[in-house]
Amino acid sequence: MLAMQYSVRLPRDFDVEQVYTHVSERSLLFEGCPGLKHKFYLYDPDAHIYAPFYIWENAQAAQDFLLNNLFNGVIERFGRPRVRSWQIINLDFGSYKEEPGFLLSSIDKLQATKPLGGLIDQEKANHRECLRQPGLYAHMVLLDADRWEIGRFGLWQSEEKAVQSPADCVVGYNVLKMNQDLRGAA
Repeated sequence: MLAMQYSVRLPRDFDVEQVYTHVSERSLLFEGCPGLKHKFYLYDPDAHIYAPFYIWENAQAAQDFLLNNLFNGVIERFGRPRVRSWQIINLDFGSYKEEPGFLLSSIDKLQATKPLGGLIDQEKANHRECLRQPGLYAHMVLLDADRWEIGRFGLWQSEEKAVQSPADCVVGYNVLKMNQDLRGAA
């Protein structure tokens, strides 16, 4: 499986109501999208950034999306964003069963002087510990082998429940809507 995300700083005249309208209109277009396991509609109200997060069955499905009219709609409306992708090392569920309201992403560089296997083993152990936290819907450990970064993405009941991270890059997003059942991706 492959995780993918891009972010768009919205124009100043694109208000919050337009964000919700955009999500409700676009979500219908993704129903039955080949290879899409899940899409989270994410929004950072402080920075006014829309940053959808996708989980694809494989790299080919993600590539097909980037080359089709769905993604062209993003380009036409907001310009062509940079797209990040990660290999999914772990994806598991916590005890919270309702739709999550908040996603916390944290990304760190992997230390070049330490063996990769040991670093990944430590991340897997941290992942298992995170799964015990109350208010957690799902947690992912992601690897960007181009930048040699590790990503930890947690879907939480709320921002207040999210366990903060000491990572180099930490970003929180409101989850606006879920259009597919993530459990199908596990």
